[in-house]
Amino acid sequence: MSGPHVHLERTGGSGPRVLLLHGAGATAAVWAPTLAEIARRRAGWDVLTVDLPGHGRSDPLPGYHHQRYAEAVARAVPPGRRIDLAVGHSLGGLVALSLADGTHGIEIGAVAVLALRVGWTADELAARAGRAARPSRIFAAPEPARSRFALVSGMAADADPELLDTGVLTCDGGFRLAVDPRTGADPPADADELARVAARAAGPVRLACGGADPGVRPDELSATLGHPVQVVPGAGHNLHVEHPSFVVDLIENALPA
Repeated sequence: MSGPHVHLERTGGSGPRVLLLHGAGATAAVWAPTLAEIARRRAGWDVLTVDLPGHGRSDPLPGYHHQRYAEAVARAVPPGRRIDLAVGHSLGGLVALSLADGTHGIEIGAVAVLALRVGWTADELAARAGRAARPSRIFAAPEPARSRFALVSGMAADADPELLDTGVLTCDGGFRLAVDPRTGADPPADADELARVAARAAGPVRLACGGADPGVRPDELSATLGHPVQVVPGAGHNLHVEHPSFVVDLIENALPA
């Protein structure tokens, strides 16, 4: 089945297949610390990372509902084996849950969701819609564009420039972020929608977040998705960047036996 190109990378061996899905504004490069920890501890895992549609090296979509993301990612996954565990950060967590409902032609054994936000204020929604309506900012040189991408994606500002370049494009007049501004045009899923998506997941669901994440309340996340939340004290929004060893521990525990 044809469709928009989704950039996918594969590392590891023939062990359990793990799919890593990044959050809004990022690319697969944000998983570099987690991939390094996996290579050190579990080199035999079959790990897939993608740039979500409208991000990085993947094509844009006509619209960015979470089911459209899931459809595009499902088409990109190599056929023939189930995904033993789909791990998603923020928006990627919602896409992982969407993939796990059994309607996209791939089998998902379990899901681990990191830092999925539930509630948004009216001002936050208005600011999101405003950003989606504006053209991309043009930077005269690559360095400030890389710095902006690092800020948006949660990567370290001194990360490898090759990783930061996955989120930057050359354009007329200079450089811009690779993300399609329209990815924020639709409001994020509300609590009712998140609850419905989580309830349709065919396998076990694990939830985690940082205790210092300003946008995620563990009690609200647990009540909405119907599962307990593992909280990392003092951690912020980007657990996969800040605490890759915790994320690999979580993957080990979440993989179906």
